[in-house]
Amino acid sequence: MRSFSKVRPYLSILLYPSVASLLAAGLWYFLFFRRGFDVGKSDETALTNTLIPVLAAFHSILAAAVLSKVWEEFKSIRRCVQNKDEAGFARCLQDRIPPAIHLLLAVMSILIVVGTMLVHYDNSWAGILVVGAIAFVLALYWQVATNLDNPLHGAWYVNEIPSEWRAQPNPDEGPRSRHVEGQ
Repeated sequence: MRSFSKVRPYLSILLYPSVASLLAAGLWYFLFFRRGFDVGKSDETALTNTLIPVLAAFHSILAAAVLSKVWEEFKSIRRCVQNKDEAGFARCLQDRIPPAIHLLLAVMSILIVVGTMLVHYDNSWAGILVVGAIAFVLALYWQVATNLDNPLHGAWYVNEIPSEWRAQPNPDEGPRSRHVEGQ
């Protein structure tokens, strides 16, 4: 049996998507379902046959490219750590997902979730399942991709990185001076 310390990173990765899923499903139930707010059966086809699939397709293509990129970076960083290549590790820190790509994926994710909220569900459990599952999967993707992309804060291998390497400036936090003993 794995010790809790080995399972903990996986649980922390699942926490954000679980909360996002509960919030999205709760928001849908209380603000949409109970108040009868949806696009109605006549306009639902536009959502289910056009908007949601088109957004999901664009999101999937971009998300696959981003995940492929961060997976390659993950492998490079792991090799740098295993080979004790601090210079290579420092170079890898600079190669990150651009904020514009984060924004694009976030907007598409939100629109997909809102689109699923606007669909008419006769059964509340069906709506909770659909909205909650879509929100969970999109948030889980976000967590995995951003954790793989950030070796200094990611849950996957941060403990394997030598502590003196973790003292390097983090590109997300901007430049900072490195503390040197005796200065």
